[in-house]
Amino acid sequence: MRYLKVLLVLVIVVAAIGGGAALGLRAGRNKVSTPSVIKPDFFVVTNAMGIGLFAARVAPGPHVIFFDTGLDPEGRPVDALLHALGASRDDVTDVFLTHGHFDHVAGAHVLTNARLHLGAPDVPLAAGQIQPDALVPMLLGKVLATPPVTANAPMMLPATFPVGAPLDAGATKMVKAFPTPGHTPGSYVFLYDGVLIAGDIMVLKQGRLDTTPRVFNPHPAENEASIRSLKTQLAGETIDIVCTSHGGCTPKGLGRMLLDELITRLGG
Repeated sequence: MRYLKVLLVLVIVVAAIGGGAALGLRAGRNKVSTPSVIKPDFFVVTNAMGIGLFAARVAPGPHVIFFDTGLDPEGRPVDALLHALGASRDDVTDVFLTHGHFDHVAGAHVLTNARLHLGAPDVPLAAGQIQPDALVPMLLGKVLATPPVTANAPMMLPATFPVGAPLDAGATKMVKAFPTPGHTPGSYVFLYDGVLIAGDIMVLKQGRLDTTPRVFNPHPAENEASIRSLKTQLAGETIDIVCTSHGGCTPKGLGRMLLDELITRLGG
């Protein structure tokens, strides 16, 4: 995709000239699109560099959940989603992080009341204790110098999380978490209200789902194996929409079909 080529060139230029270019890139990370509706009470915004983050209001009560938190450590994309939902930072109970790369976790620390769910192998990545093993995320991470994030609810296995009111008070909404190691060791996808939040394990390109370009994906075989595993992991689940972090969401009603097509192309 064209934006991926532009981003790679930008990284190389910034790495070469440093200084003012790095400051300019940092200044641009507060850019955020107008919120768009995925489903009622479920919104997406796009942060700088085409990064998608998602939030939903969960009834009953003032409960809000997030899927990823974008690139801006001051949380302006987070606040844009909260404004669309008529909510505040204090209303956020859970943040589900698809993986530990800086452009997905940088805003998480502003949500001080939330449980931060992240695949356990990516906890040191989000905390800045280790570097990404893909070249572009590693270079951009150094240039942008986002703050470390401590995930206080690490995940190891597939899991189901009641969200909203306590289960015994009538909560019916669930977030289902499925491990998909490959793009990073701790990558996960999340299913909520028929929407699969796929993170960076796949992209939406020219109307179909596809694998992440290799410049961002140092372990393509493992990543493809994880995508194939979704055939079993998501068996029997309703998937109306698939939302990727780079490329947007499939049209409503086509999510399962387009995901199955990708799995079939990968030999699943």
